[in-house]
Amino acid sequence: MILRKYFETGTGTIPIVLSCSHGGYKKPKSLLNKKIGPQIADKNTYIIAKWLINNLKEKNCSISYLLSKIHRSKIDLNRPPVSESAFNQESNEARSVHNAYHSKLVTLVQDCISIHKKCLLIDLHGFTKPTDDYPDIIFGHLFSKTLHAQYNDSNQDYSQYWGCAQLEQEISKIFVIDNGMALSDFNLSYSGGYITQKFYNQPNVSAIQIEIAKYIRKDYDLTKNFINGITKSIEKLLDK
Repeated sequence: MILRKYFETGTGTIPIVLSCSHGGYKKPKSLLNKKIGPQIADKNTYIIAKWLINNLKEKNCSISYLLSKIHRSKIDLNRPPVSESAFNQESNEARSVHNAYHSKLVTLVQDCISIHKKCLLIDLHGFTKPTDDYPDIIFGHLFSKTLHAQYNDSNQDYSQYWGCAQLEQEISKIFVIDNGMALSDFNLSYSGGYITQKFYNQPNVSAIQIEIAKYIRKDYDLTKNFINGITKSIEKLLDK
């Protein structure tokens, strides 16, 4: 399989892997449409991912990444392959693409751990705020079950979670966030999809799903603020 037909990927030099599975724009006729499930892409997440990658490069922070070019109406990479909402089960090509994405993502994470002894996986997504009282950014990590704790703390001190703690610290200066540590009225639906769940209780990995409100993704200045917030948090966590 020619991966560049379906994905954009690269290998970095720091212990960060970025996944963007719902921002794709291509709708190849060879891929059958999904029969059920969400059909709308997470608008601008692909562009945000590219912007973040380039912004970090300018700071001499080269991250590994895997971005899907395929539209969500064809394949939903954040759903398990047995699900009808993942892809049309009659499409062998869609199944192969789904498998290839997850195989490549696991390889990127494993390679990161082999070199750096740890890995922060950021899985980028988007959502629409149904009401104004919703947070702007929602973290999903199965209520800390996909986070790497630097030390044991029965009180779940947030500072123990390498990667997530720095992200919260910087992004919360700009936007209202739900850090995903406790069940709230907002975060149950965004507590972590199939990609995050694959790293449940895995040592040395912090896997975080980050949901960005649509109004941020549609605004240049707000998007820039979000990217700068993540960039600063990554610079800080590299000092740890």
